[in-house]
Amino acid sequence: MFRALPLLIAALASGQAPPPDRPDARTLIAQSAVAIKKYQSYYLGSVVTIDMRGGQMDNHLDMPSSVTVRRPDRMRIESKSPAGAATIVSDGERTWFFLSALKKYVKREAVGSPAAAVNKSGLLPKDLPDLEKSVKDMKITGEDTVTVAGVVYPCWMVETTYGTMLLPEQHLAIRNAVQTNWISKAEKLSLRNTFSGEVDMAGVSEPVMLTQSTRTTAIRLNPKLPDSQFVFTPPVNAKEVEDWTLPGIAKPDVEGKAVPAFAAKALDGRSIDLSAMRGKIVLLGFWATWCSPCRRELPVLEKLHQDFRDLEIVAINIGEPRAAVEKFLAETKLTLPVVAVGESDDLIAALSINSYPTLVWIDREGNVVSYLAGARTEAALRAQLIKLAASK
Repeated sequence: MFRALPLLIAALASGQAPPPDRPDARTLIAQSAVAIKKYQSYYLGSVVTIDMRGGQMDNHLDMPSSVTVRRPDRMRIESKSPAGAATIVSDGERTWFFLSALKKYVKREAVGSPAAAVNKSGLLPKDLPDLEKSVKDMKITGEDTVTVAGVVYPCWMVETTYGTMLLPEQHLAIRNAVQTNWISKAEKLSLRNTFSGEVDMAGVSEPVMLTQSTRTTAIRLNPKLPDSQFVFTPPVNAKEVEDWTLPGIAKPDVEGKAVPAFAAKALDGRSIDLSAMRGKIVLLGFWATWCSPCRRELPVLEKLHQDFRDLEIVAINIGEPRAAVEKFLAETKLTLPVVAVGESDDLIAALSINSYPTLVWIDREGNVVSYLAGARTEAALRAQLIKLAASK
């Protein structure tokens, strides 16, 4: 306080206001990551520009995209590139993934957010580095404005520098990377960002300079969005194929592996610990209250829970307020244990849960033996249980 007094007096004497307090850079980045979730509906348009220069490379790429969301269960994501267009549509019951270049699409159960639809769908490259672990420094470097569709947004500029990032699956390493985010002061939305770094590529003798920028081109917060915006109509000559069959989309690689450690309190106070369930067959059902197939499947899980006392069933709700889940349970009167976890819970990430409902069967040794996306009939679940019970 006393050290700041001379600066304050000097500023007043010069007729200038003292500099405003700046927020913490890491806190601001964390706020921007979840800021959009407070809106019941929104439309965001953006353009991603990528340039790669050096090592006989001279590539420029512009990719416009849009995200339209009406919570809790409607979304439409559209992206275009020289390779073709990709469309993801969810109507609360089903989610469609369409690739225009192949004229093919797959149909899945509903997803809860654009991040779940894209990040966990298999559309992105595997084994991408955790950028958070590579952060060397993060600071606010100044203030600026970003204009989107004629509206001016005062922003903080946050600069992040990274250490070397390794991408073994892609045979790449990125060095000297710097990212700058323009985060609006009022909404805490990231309206623009730039990323640059040197890329060491296998078979290329010199580093390739990578620059990537994302600029927001349109924003509509809490607009009225009709159901018609979330209807998927297959284009002419488009063909539906089985899930996990589109190029670049891979089924989560969890079967045959040990189930991750997980311990929590059920909403009724019961202790849930997967390690303590060794020796029993376990069924994990991942669900949400807004998911219609989930609501139809939960009574089936309850019936199995009543009929097979040696079968451990845990219903795991993802990403909803506890009060909303408890209200739903009061109406459905389930007796099987229900656990509520956040979308970023380690178990959700480890099992790559990306649609609802998803059922994960675990054998007596604690290994995942079946990963089923989408609702299943009682007969199918009983058959699966008999099969597991008969195995060693």
